[in-house]
Order: sequence, then structure tokens, then C-alpha cells
Amino acid sequence: MTKDDLLAAIHDDRARLEAVLAPLTDAQLEAPGPGGGWGVKGHLSHIAAWERMIGAHLDDRSAHTYACMTPAQYVDASLDELNARLHELHADDALVDVKREFADAHAAIVAFLEAIPESRLSELYWGDDAARRTVLEKVSGDTYLHYREHATWIRELEARQGLPR
Repeated sequence: MTKDDLLAAIHDDRARLEAVLAPLTDAQLEAPGPGGGWGVKGHLSHIAAWERMIGAHLDDRSAHTYACMTPAQYVDASLDELNARLHELHADDALVDVKREFADAHAAIVAFLEAIPESRLSELYWGDDAARRTVLEKVSGDTYLHYREHATWIRELEARQGLPR
């Protein structure tokens, strides 16, 4: 996949995610998920946090700051622990702030990716990763593939809560 292909996939899948969100009212965006779990607002803040963490990691290795963790805590945290931490940090954020951050974080990661050399996509994301995931694989997983995953979960939330489609 080239950088242009990556950016096109990000653009296309983000547009599909935003189409899922478009018919929802603010009240529907703020409604809690089943059993007090993630509502749509939680999904939006989660996506924004991961976009910010990708850019921070690739820029200066400061992804841990978005989770309010030390570098060691961040490295030691499981994916579930990290996601729970991000949810905890943003659960009480005002919807207007979540919407703004959802848009701003996306614009920032796209601008960052547009600016990096294409050769960077084939580098290892973490030097000590046993899976040897490349920047392209990690960015794909936390952008366009992430949008697909969350669009599915948001549609499921809509169905369970009787939200309009």
C-alpha cells in the first residue's frame, strides 16, 4: 500500500464513519451504552485519542502523554487497560469538546501522514515489537480499520438503543 493508498483509505472509511454518525442527535451521541458502557461519544473520544497517540508516537515517542501515563506505564499497559484509561479520562468531556477533538485529531493525523516520507511507512513502529509491525500496519489499524470497527459497534449501539438509521 502506498502513502496515497493509505490516505485514500483513511479518507473513504472516515467518510463512511461520519455517515453513520450524521443522523444522530446530540442526545443520542451522549446516551450511555448498554450497562453503562461506551456510548457513541465514548467511541468518538477513543478514536480521537488513538489518532493523537499515533502522531505523537511517530513524531517524538510521546504517545503516553495522551493517556496521562509515564512511558513505563504506557509500555506495560495492555490494550484493554489503555482503552479503559482513555475512556476514564474522557468520559466526562463535554460533547462539544469531544466533537471538536474528533475533528481536530483526524485533521492532525492526516496532515502528519501527508508530511512524512513514504519510506517511513515501511519502518518498524516499535523497535522491540515481536510482531514486527510496520508504521503502515499500525497506522492502518488505528485509522481506517479502526473507523470500520467502531462504525460497526456504533450501528450495533443504534440498533440496541432504537436510534434512527
